[in-house]
Order: sequence, then C-alpha cells, then structure tokens
Amino acid sequence: MNTRKIVPFVAALGLALSACAGAPQPTAAPQQAAPTTAPQPTATSAPPAAPEATATAAPEPTAAPTVEINNPPRTPEEVDAIDLTGKNVTIKFWHRYAGSQVTKVLEIANDFNQKNPYGIKVELEQAGASYDDVYNKINASIQGGGELPALSIAYQNQAALYRSEGVVIDLTPFIQSKKYGLSQEDLADFFPYFLESDKNPQFPGEVLGWPTQRSMEVLYVNLDMLNALGATEPPKTLAEMEELACKAANPAQETYGFVWKNDASDFAALVFANGGDLLAPDASAYVFNSPAGVEALSLYKRLFEKGCAVAIPTSERFGEQNRFAAGKLLFVPASSSGLPFYASAINAAEKPFKWTIAMFPQASADARPKIDLFGASWSVLKTTPEQELAAWLFMKHFTEKENTAAWAITSNYMAVRQSAAQIAIEQVKNSSRFANFPEAAEGYAKLYDWIQYGAVESPVAGYDPVRKLIQETVQKVAVQGEGDPAEALNAAVEQANQLLAEYAPK
Repeated sequence: MNTRKIVPFVAALGLALSACAGAPQPTAAPQQAAPTTAPQPTATSAPPAAPEATATAAPEPTAAPTVEINNPPRTPEEVDAIDLTGKNVTIKFWHRYAGSQVTKVLEIANDFNQKNPYGIKVELEQAGASYDDVYNKINASIQGGGELPALSIAYQNQAALYRSEGVVIDLTPFIQSKKYGLSQEDLADFFPYFLESDKNPQFPGEVLGWPTQRSMEVLYVNLDMLNALGATEPPKTLAEMEELACKAANPAQETYGFVWKNDASDFAALVFANGGDLLAPDASAYVFNSPAGVEALSLYKRLFEKGCAVAIPTSERFGEQNRFAAGKLLFVPASSSGLPFYASAINAAEKPFKWTIAMFPQASADARPKIDLFGASWSVLKTTPEQELAAWLFMKHFTEKENTAAWAITSNYMAVRQSAAQIAIEQVKNSSRFANFPEAAEGYAKLYDWIQYGAVESPVAGYDPVRKLIQETVQKVAVQGEGDPAEALNAAVEQANQLLAEYAPK
C-alpha cells in the first residue's frame, strides 16, 4: 500500500531625568552632594512607594508563559490556548446522508452556525451515497494530494487507515480540554461502550472518532409464523433458531427460515454468538478461523444444505425486508437501524402480521451474550488547529442531549446518550408506524439494555477488503456448497493476516 506521511509580551519602562544649569555651576556640585540629608525625609516615605513599584511589576511573569500549539494539538493545554475569537472559521463536513437524515443534520448545523460565539460556519457536502463512496473519495484525495474536509463520517477501521496516513487526528486533547472539552457529567451520560468503540488498538491511548450513531445486529422475527410452529417466544440459542428455521422452510412456496444477505456482519454476529472474535484482542492477527468461526460457517452450510435458508441476490434491493414483509421469512439477521423500514413495509403488506426484534441468539442460554454492535463515527482530519477545534465544537454540539435524541428519531440509529435514549424510546412507542406492532416498539426499547453485550468486529486499518473476503468465503462454502468450512476459513484468515500486515501503521 502506498503510504503518504501527512504531515511574549514584555513591557519596558524608561525613566528620563533632565536638569538645567548654567556653565559655572560645576563648582556648586559639592552643594548638590551636601543635601544628602535633605532627601532623607523622602527616604523615610520611600518604603510605601517601594511596594507600589513591586506591585506594578508583579503581573509581568503571569503574562510571560506561552503555549506552543502543535498541529494537531497534543495536550489539553494546547487546545485551551487556541483562540477562535474573530477568526470566523469555515469547515467542511463530508457525509453520505440523504433525505430526512441530511435535512436533520443541516438543521442542527445551521443552529450551530447561528449560536456559536466564534463565527464558525459548517458546510455540508455529500461525498457519496454510501460509506464506501466516502471512504474511496478520501483515499483518492490522500493518494492524489487533493483537498480534504475538516470533518468526515468514517467507520473505526477506516479512521485507523486515515490515521496511519497522518490524516485523522487524536481527539483526546479536545475531549479533555478545560475550556472546550466535556465535563465528567457529560461524559458519563454517553453509553460507555460507544465511547470505547472509537479507541483503536493500533493507536493505543488515542480516540480517532466521536460516536454520533450506533446500530446493533438483531433478529427480526415473524411472531405469527413462529407461533404457528408451536413456539411462544423468539429463540434464545442458535440450536433453537436452526431448528425453527428448518421447520418454517418450504422452498416450493419460496418460504425460508433464514437468509444470507452477503453481509460480513451477519457472519460476525454468529462468530460472536459462539463466543469467538474476528480479531485478536491485541490486533495482532485475525482469528475468525477459531472453533467459533468454523461453527458459524458450518451453521450456514447446514441451513443451505437442508433448504432452510435463501441467499438474497445483490441485485434484489431490500430483498430480505420485502420478503419478510410478504411473510416469506421467519428470521432475518439485520441492523436495528432498519426497524422503521420493516414497520413501514409490513404496514403496507397485503397481510400484516405480528413481529418483533430480538437479541441475536447465543450458543448457550446461560452464557454471557456477545452482540455485534457497529456504527460509523465522525472523525476530525488534519487541517489547522483552528479548524480542528471548530470541527470538535460542532461534534460536541451535535451530540448534546436534545440534538442526539432528535437525530436518533430521524435517522433510526440508536441514541448515543442515555438521557437521549429515553426520549427516543418514547417517540418510537408513540409513533404511528408501530401502532399495530407494540412488540416491535418494545424491542427497540430493549436495544439499550443490550448495549452492555456489544462487541466490535474489527477496528483496524484494512478491514474493508477483509469483509469482502469473508463474504466470498460464506458464499462459496455455504451457499454454493463448495469446500470444507475449517479449511476455507484457514485460507481466508491467512489472506486476512496478509492484509493486516499490509495496512498496518508504518
């Protein structure tokens, strides 16, 4: 990979004394010396004057200390020393939002533009229709030396790549700044896991993004179909899910119990559910060829061999959502952010049915759950200290309680603050979309209880091509029925580790 490195006030006081005398007066000099006793009364009054002179000089040392501001700032004190007064800084934000989402972001940005006391102006630019589009555009700018924004949306692994190129900056000094940072009370209001997820193992001690939104891999469940199979609640274990999926399947009627959407996150959710990980804790190697990974791929393989699952073609846009709404799927593993879209599709269906979302099933009912929790953050790119601070202040404004609650309701992502979550939960429960689906609205409320079980797929640089590798492996082994799960995953992990080394920070 071609890597590019991005790279006192002193007061002076003069005192002049002048005297006028005639030419012969040098003989009077001894007389000037004689009045040495004359000034004595003045000398007795001198002590009060001396403290005054000392007092006027005392402030000089307080004005002398200065702080050298690096780019980017390395300490909270450097951030404190940045003066935005009268600078009227303009920053550009690259995003991929559209529709009501971009309308809400623009609304919050305009509010910030009007209210911030520094004259900061935030300009939005849609850098693409998807996260990949934004990622590709930033990479093209890095490699081609093009202009970069002050702020961009990015997944954690993408931010790690930008950081290795010297483009994304560490937010720690801004968060800890006494003047511009967040109070302990504010920080405590954020869900701890969301803050932790932007810390990167490849850059210990650094925060490469700020959480504005999160989603969770959940199981969408057709409750009417489930009840018809004799079950009274969603499955809690993978074995129960597999059994019910096969009971529900009827390929002749194009009805299936499970789906493959060509999404690496679906595979990751199964690996986590089996107690495994995609990446080693120290980020030294990919490990999804562990027994947990082999069982995840084997489960997919069994479901397809038995005709219990169906693969949704990439050309079939929202195929899993539409098939679920048509009553053709029992279970769909998918992001919680799709909740309102599933609700709208089922409301518009010819035969609406009862449904909900459930925690993704685990290998064992008594094991501590482990759930795939993901979401892009906002990262600040290296520009100038003033623009970097302006970008931080906008993110800080965006994630204030009222704004993040409004954003969660509009965007369908989870609220990142605990106080905002309560507002979002009430809004969903009272939404007309869920008037006929109280179980689904209740499922949304439970999302916030499940955050404690969250796990990150892989926050390291180069994960994007690894995701593609995982998808190709599942497609070949499970969907097409070619090869042994363990052997295929060993080969995939070998390639993944080569990519890890290639993209690792140099």
